[in-house]
Amino acid sequence: MSGQERNKDIQRAQILSQQLKSLEEQLQIFERRKIEVSTALSELKKAKEKGQDTVYQFLGANILVKKNIDSVKEDLEEELTTLDKRINLIKKQIEVGRKELEKILRDLGYIKGPSTSLGG
Repeated sequence: MSGQERNKDIQRAQILSQQLKSLEEQLQIFERRKIEVSTALSELKKAKEKGQDTVYQFLGANILVKKNIDSVKEDLEEELTTLDKRINLIKKQIEVGRKELEKILRDLGYIKGPSTSLGG
């Protein structure tokens, strides 16, 4: 491997590492939001069991709107589905990125031995 190829591989490894960090941060954000949405759905279920049919939904900028509980539940379930899809996609991107980073580091001689998964 020439010095120029080695430098390109090192630069690619650094870029991949930064991309992986960004993806992991996004994953944490989406997973936290999923917990929030799941908790909200649980609370809506309890409210529905108590006979409530309307709730107040926060729209941001200090705005609350009175809405039908089923409408809010439907919106949250849709958001939960979208979050699951995004989380799964990000996890796949992280897996592919880690494998590529591992290959580059192995080619550069920073990792020895059989292929293993890097990180969490």
